[in-house]
Amino acid sequence: MTRNRAEDTRRLLIAIGLRLLHERGPSAAVGHIRLSSVLRRAGLTTGAAYRIWEDQTAYQRDLALEAVRFRDSGSNEGTVAAVIPALLDPAGTWYEAIRLGAEANLRSYPEDVAFLTSLAIRASSYNDPGLIEAGLQRHAEALASYSELYDTVLRWSRRRLRPGFTLHDLAAAMAAISEGFGLRNAAGVPHERLQLDASADGPGAGEWSLLAVCAVAVCEKLTEPDPDAEAFHAALLPARWLQDGTRSGTGGSE
Repeated sequence: MTRNRAEDTRRLLIAIGLRLLHERGPSAAVGHIRLSSVLRRAGLTTGAAYRIWEDQTAYQRDLALEAVRFRDSGSNEGTVAAVIPALLDPAGTWYEAIRLGAEANLRSYPEDVAFLTSLAIRASSYNDPGLIEAGLQRHAEALASYSELYDTVLRWSRRRLRPGFTLHDLAAAMAAISEGFGLRNAAGVPHERLQLDASADGPGAGEWSLLAVCAVAVCEKLTEPDPDAEAFHAALLPARWLQDGTRSGTGGSE
């Protein structure tokens, strides 16, 4: 088997393994993905695999690394699409933007099996340097993606970071909250819903998810009104956001 052919075979078997992993749902390990099942789906013999991996354990570790690294390039499109209406509404508030974004994330949890699978593996990878490194890289990419969204919402809502905090701090805190509720969802814990009245100090009347309330609390602690903020216009939004907002459904997670 030539080097290029071996690499093509590796990619094929990893891709099939990922599909099986995501079809069967998240697990703290990938031991339930048998190489024999992957080979049958690929229509290949065991020889094709064992010229790449020395045994099934080596394949499963490679699969775990790819599952941690896997991230849909448009994974935050649903969140952006959900927030856009508030940004385009002259009467929209930053509370409403957060509420809508949180709802998009909550709806994505049962469907975004790739995200939950990655979380499950990352949560159990504390003794594997390779998996830890892959998890850190994926986390950094997700923070960079969502930092753009948070920066835009801050400018739109005429808020700024309080002294001592950075946009990275805000994105990291929001990611921790989202991932925490994602793990709870994967464990079958129902999400708490709150009915707030108009006299409540904070978001205001209506139904709120606990995720959204936690996100508001973080934003209130890390950000503040910016008296020097310039007026924000829809033209300042990234063009792709407006396109995504018209074609995307809700959803999206790290």
